[in-house]
Amino acid sequence: MLTGILLANGNISASILSSLFNENLVKEGVSAAFAVKLFKSWINEKDINSVAGSLRKVGMDNRLMELFPANKRSCEHFSKYFTDAGLKELSDFARNQQSIGARKELQKELQEQMSRGDPLKEARQPSWERHKIVVLLYKADVLSEEAILKWYSEAHLAKGKSVFLEQMKKFVEWLKNAEEESESDEEEAD
Repeated sequence: MLTGILLANGNISASILSSLFNENLVKEGVSAAFAVKLFKSWINEKDINSVAGSLRKVGMDNRLMELFPANKRSCEHFSKYFTDAGLKELSDFARNQQSIGARKELQKELQEQMSRGDPLKEARQPSWERHKIVVLLYKADVLSEEAILKWYSEAHLAKGKSVFLEQMKKFVEWLKNAEEESESDEEEAD
C-alpha cells in the first residue's frame, strides 16, 4: 500500500514495477496479489488517469497481463480478477489497452501489405474472407456485438449495401443466436 501511495505522490518512478514481472513472483501469484493492494492505494490517492499516465511513461501500460502466468494471461481472466478485487477501473484500462494494441497490429499489417504492393483486389476478398476483419475486431473487443448489429441493420452506407449485407449475414446470424442462447440460459437460471 505504501508503494501505491509513493507512486501516486510521485516520490518514486513506476519503473520499479518491472520487478513484478519476475517469473517466480508471477507463477506464485505474488505479483497479482501485490498489484491489487498497490493499485487500490494508488487509485485511492489519485485516480486511474494518474496510474495510466505513469505506466505509459515507463512503457508498462500494455504489460499488465504479464502479472499472470501464461496459462491465465487473457483479458477475461485479468478483468475478472481485478473487478472481483474492486478495481474495475484498472480492468477497463487494461481492456482498452488490449483493444488499442489489436488496432495498431491490424494497422501495421495493412500498412505492410500496402508497402509490399499487394494488389488491391486482395484487400477486397469476397464474402467471408473480407469483414473477417470484423470478426477479428469483435474477438479483440474492439467492436462490440451491439455496434456490429446496429451497423448491419441501419448504419451502413447505401453504396455496396447489398454486398455488405450478404457478406455479414452468417456472422450476424451467429451473433443473434449466441445472444438468444445467453438470454435463455439466464431465464433457466432464474
